[in-house]
Amino acid sequence: MRVWKTWLAAAASGLLFNLAGAAWAAPPDATQIERIVIPYSVGGITDLYGRLLAEQLQAGQKLPILADNRPGGGGAIGTAFVAKSKPDGRTLLLGSVGTATNPAMIKALPYAPRDIVPVAQVAISPLILYVRADLAKDLDQLVAYARQSPGKLTFANSGVGSSPNLAAALFARQLGLQVTHVSYRGTSAAINDFLGGQVDAYFDTLQAMTHVRTGRIRAIAVAAPERLADAPDLPTLDELGVRDVHASSWWGIFVPAGTPLVVMRELQARLRKAVENPVVQEQARKMGAVAIYRDQPAFQAFFDSEIRRWNAIIAAEHLSIE
Repeated sequence: MRVWKTWLAAAASGLLFNLAGAAWAAPPDATQIERIVIPYSVGGITDLYGRLLAEQLQAGQKLPILADNRPGGGGAIGTAFVAKSKPDGRTLLLGSVGTATNPAMIKALPYAPRDIVPVAQVAISPLILYVRADLAKDLDQLVAYARQSPGKLTFANSGVGSSPNLAAALFARQLGLQVTHVSYRGTSAAINDFLGGQVDAYFDTLQAMTHVRTGRIRAIAVAAPERLADAPDLPTLDELGVRDVHASSWWGIFVPAGTPLVVMRELQARLRKAVENPVVQEQARKMGAVAIYRDQPAFQAFFDSEIRRWNAIIAAEHLSIE
């Protein structure tokens, strides 16, 4: 039985763990990072991981690094702030799936997509299909319920165009199901109503497995090419006959366009050291994510593929953020 390691090994190519784990000391003339803009609210996994990165990066410089939450517009407000910042490596954006999808979803986007550029990917988390424990025990029962009552099956998501929303839309399209999407302002609100039984299903990261153990919800399958090392008994949707429904939450660092190449390379080196730190590896795992490092060319290729893949779903589903 394969687990989700082959893909991860490819994604994290070149990632060598520094088991010494000592805080990396930046040279005196290194760029002093002032802030990491987190374009979402406090308390979600993006916020927590952004603060973890800020803490690790700050260990290598004298200047404190602000974890700067600027929520709103599906992440567009914080992204616009970074896009319009001075391109000197002092202001970073912790981007996610919304960074790839917002240009297709927001008519009055407050920045030009070309005004930000990827630096490095820093984490990823495959999504898992969870359902109310009293609704279905497996995928067949869930699909039967949806077919018997078109539109009755409800999927929570953390916002229109978020990775859970896109995953649910792709899942429904692949099976020809009519479902109802219920959008919330952030992960915390979505998971709270899901656990309370107000919605039926939710695509979330491994962080929700703690609630599976209490019996409140049930994990049906993982939306990844292979099984997960941390949940080896959980089948993939591919195994269950739902092909190519692959979706994940992911995070990467972006900077304003025009940032000098020498600064970009310096930031990549510092980010790689931070991601390789055993503290970051372990804390990311507790959040339900995998801390991985992809350099600029690899991250750019991944980012471009996400844009192409999800733009097709956005157009088909007529998704938009006003």
